Amino acid sequence: MMTESQPNSSSEDLDRVLAQLTPDQIRFVVARQEHNTDKEAAESLELKPNTISYWKAKDVPIDRAVRLMALDGLVTALHVRKRNLAKAMLVKVGGLDSEDERTRQNVATEVIEWEMGKAMSRTEVAGPDGGPIETKTAVRVDVSELSDDELDALAAIARRVANDTQGEGAP
Repeated sequence: MMTESQPNSSSEDLDRVLAQLTPDQIRFVVARQEHNTDKEAAESLELKPNTISYWKAKDVPIDRAVRLMALDGLVTALHVRKRNLAKAMLVKVGGLDSEDERTRQNVATEVIEWEMGKAMSRTEVAGPDGGPIETKTAVRVDVSELSDDELDALAAIARRVANDTQGEGAP
């Protein structure tokens, strides 16, 4: 029987571990996927390798996050997205205060459409000279049960119709 504290998948476990990490620690976990050592990953982020050792000494679950992320990078990406959604929204709505009128208008439109959906656009469609639109109904016929003579007759009819539509006329 699974208790509430036990994860029922590595994805849920990774999500819980990532929730304990700072943004820099998550950046390190992501970088660690691309580097062979902690030192290389730390240096790629311009962190001191001693920082990673300090985190580990403080029981920050860095190694566990690295192992779990190797199994499920999608969870990490979603976690990072969730953590940064508010920041991204602040950047977006900051455009409402732009000095450029076009930018303000574009951002305002985006925000309104996110909340209310796009405005309805009415489009009228008509045939030539505003008349009705001509429609043709296609009918599918199962010809698998027809005899050879019936298929030949059907092919002859199809040829006559094709000739008529091309303006050649048929006897």
